[in-house]
Amino acid sequence: MILRISEIIDVWLGWCPNAGTIRAASAVLSTPQVIVQSLEPDGRGGGSGRIDRGTRLAAVSIKLLNRNKQLLWFSVLTGLVMVFMFISQYGLRLLGTYPYDAIDFPRWVVLTFAIELVSIFCLTVLLAGLLLSLSSGDGGQPASFREGLTRAKVYLRPLADWSVIVALLGTAIFVPLNYSGYSPPYSLYPLLNQFPFNFIILPEVYSRGPIGGTYAMLSAVTSTVVVSVINAGLFILTLFVVPLLVLENRHLPSAVAGSVSLTKKVWGEIIVCFLIFGLVISMATLSSLLFRIVYGAVEPDMLLFWYPGNAWIAGAVLYMFALSALAVIISTIAGIATMNLFTYGTTGRMSGFVEGK
Repeated sequence: MILRISEIIDVWLGWCPNAGTIRAASAVLSTPQVIVQSLEPDGRGGGSGRIDRGTRLAAVSIKLLNRNKQLLWFSVLTGLVMVFMFISQYGLRLLGTYPYDAIDFPRWVVLTFAIELVSIFCLTVLLAGLLLSLSSGDGGQPASFREGLTRAKVYLRPLADWSVIVALLGTAIFVPLNYSGYSPPYSLYPLLNQFPFNFIILPEVYSRGPIGGTYAMLSAVTSTVVVSVINAGLFILTLFVVPLLVLENRHLPSAVAGSVSLTKKVWGEIIVCFLIFGLVISMATLSSLLFRIVYGAVEPDMLLFWYPGNAWIAGAVLYMFALSALAVIISTIAGIATMNLFTYGTTGRMSGFVEGK
């Protein structure tokens, strides 16, 4: 009976006691080859594969920040750079507004470039510190952000050279747009000219601003937003230049060429990843429309005048602070995603930190 059962197993399963070891070894060896092939960023995975990988890279970047709160120092320092940009744009607006007229167009261009250069250089150094922090960790945890910034001092010269190039490009894009017939800053006015934004950035309308009638704060906010969007676009287009400068110690021309090559490999993942971040910020900004709806329902008599009480103004301030905090936190996640995209583009595998190893 036992012999009969053995014969049946041989027929149906193809099992042989003398050949079992050879068959098992063949099966084990074939599996890793399939996995490695699927991870290579060669574009053969198709559009759905790129979308899945881009979504996963964005998700694991968020998880990594959640597990390493000390990386939020990048957000804090990035926020200070944004404050510098706003204050500088505010002062620039006042200098070029009647009755001051302290600067003409050429001086305005030079000062705009100077503000852009300082901002880009600070952001580039912060990004380098974040990348070095992520790359020099031990035991499944990144190194401290402070340690990453300390290591970034070695690369200040190439980072400064790259900042000059990006600042020139950013200024060359912003200046014509600012003086064109359809200026992007003006396209933001319909959104910013309503509650909860208008009572914070348009105080001169109610004679509460320091410089009445200049609309300097509104201009500073819109210019800062537009310049930030331009800088973000240039950052995405040249995504891997800074990683190649600080992680592979390349010269600037080699880093630019390498960035172009890597971008071609993982362009789909880059688009999906940063599109997710952009959608998050856009949805958070559009949520400001709820303030107008609620205010119109609670204070219908004041809808035409839009003069809320202190509680409404306090709510507007808190909302704008939360929106700004979200933006700088997203910038940190984008920096982490840059490291993950760089690791994936160069090795075909996810970072060990990403996988929690």
